[in-house]
Amino acid sequence: MVDPTVAVVASVLAGIAGGFLSSWMAFNASGEPFNPRKHGNALITGALAGMFLGAAQASTAPDEIPNNQFILSLIGTFFASAGIDRLRSSGSQMTTPAGLKKLATGDFKGAVKEIQTKATTTAATTAPTEKENPPPSPPPS
Repeated sequence: MVDPTVAVVASVLAGIAGGFLSSWMAFNASGEPFNPRKHGNALITGALAGMFLGAAQASTAPDEIPNNQFILSLIGTFFASAGIDRLRSSGSQMTTPAGLKKLATGDFKGAVKEIQTKATTTAATTAPTEKENPPPSPPPS
């Protein structure tokens, strides 16, 4: 059985750990120099997610939840915080002026370019040709 205060504190710590792991993995994959501000944002996002999930858990009477279920909920909070941070990070990258420019020019992983290519090839292959629909002949005079 878990005390409600312990549930909230443990959930916040699990959230911070999940946000940190997400940020650290993104930092390792990017090859950019270390930026403490980005890691700080991840820790704040993880703490807020953990606080919210911990408060939700505390409101459902954690003193009646068995310890093994509480541990599973902390693991879920950890992974949820990592996912929330990844979503926040990806969303902020997509909405920057550079990200919007990439999206508008078709440079954003080729998605827009591929859609435009499919649209033009579909329009070209589905447009009627003169052989299929010859122009009407003038009426006999």
